[in-house]
Amino acid sequence: MTDRHPTSVLISGGGVAGPALAFWLRRYGFEPTIVERAPRPRSGGQRIELSEAGQHVLRRMGLLDRVRAAGGPQPQATMYVGATDRPVRVPAVGVGAADQSPRSDRLAVSRTRLGEILYEEVRDRIPYLFADSITAIRQRPAGVEVDLDSGETRHVDLVIGADGLYSQVRRLVFGEHDRFLHYLGADQAYFTMDNHLGWRNVSRFHAWPYRGAAITTFPGNTELEGLFLIRRAESAVSPDLSREEQWAQVDRVFACDEWLVPSLLRAMRSSEDFRLMPCVQVRMESWRDGRVALAGDAAHCPDPMSGQGATLALAGAYVLAGELKAARGDHDVAFAAYERRMREFVVGSQELGELDIAMAAPRAGRAGVWLREQSLRMLLPAVDLGLRLNLQPRWLTATAPIALPDY
Repeated sequence: MTDRHPTSVLISGGGVAGPALAFWLRRYGFEPTIVERAPRPRSGGQRIELSEAGQHVLRRMGLLDRVRAAGGPQPQATMYVGATDRPVRVPAVGVGAADQSPRSDRLAVSRTRLGEILYEEVRDRIPYLFADSITAIRQRPAGVEVDLDSGETRHVDLVIGADGLYSQVRRLVFGEHDRFLHYLGADQAYFTMDNHLGWRNVSRFHAWPYRGAAITTFPGNTELEGLFLIRRAESAVSPDLSREEQWAQVDRVFACDEWLVPSLLRAMRSSEDFRLMPCVQVRMESWRDGRVALAGDAAHCPDPMSGQGATLALAGAYVLAGELKAARGDHDVAFAAYERRMREFVVGSQELGELDIAMAAPRAGRAGVWLREQSLRMLLPAVDLGLRLNLQPRWLTATAPIALPDY
């Protein structure tokens, strides 16, 4: 690093991408600081899956064993279609780093535990500004002036927005949220409950026309994750809806369905972490503007249905920090290289999210759902055999592995 290259980096967001980026920046000689709106590290959130690319980054950070101990293998998925009770087993599919086998198993872990492990790794080395947030950003030729909600103004070399789907940094620098949020034609209700079924490492989902329901074991098998997916032309989710009104929306759609739906609806009403939210992606032509760049969901949220959000956050943090190191702090060169290296992986991961929604809540009538069931019964055994032979069809993974260089 030389004096004319930037060193101080203000990172907005303390979830997954922010601490991972701070870890690598500090290792490479930069001076990162994290500003986080919450008063402490966030807890709660869905079960997340880490494909091989995400595990590869954690391995290089020396954290993979700790994350594995806190999680478990990706549950084996079984699908029920239409009115049938005959299951269709879904082959396990990995999305890997280029230098790893694409057949490698995914790792499931709670978002809370992954966030805690990352925070524990960096908290003694990286300054945190909790209960604070960025309110204004002014780019200057020699740096960036940042106003914080606390009233402080900071002068830094770079600003990175790793502050999630509704990123404040993205709104301040790139424009309002509706320019970049792409609705995928479905709303999802998520909640957790005690494992009253006694399941271990399984995921079962049932698809009907324009809707679907799923139950998946949480890592450790003490809890279950419930999911309802509802196809809509426009999202019915509104911040003005009360919890009772949200429950009523889900009840109306699934009230006549059987399988395990009645017990799911009861559990939904007693869950403390129920959330009804639209399935959306962040789609942007560029993740950079001058000395400001975006990372993780702020740049390219793939939607939770893809299972790729945490992997994209970890891989993006590794690549962004690595390119800044390779460019010796030249942000123009580094930000452009970061986008080039990540773009195909991001696009493919977002395609995977759309494919998962189509599988879980088909946009078809009863006849179309029946035909799809028959096709899947013939096709999936052949796909499973191909995977056992290390042959992974492009349409199933929706994304090619990403090359993660040694920086």
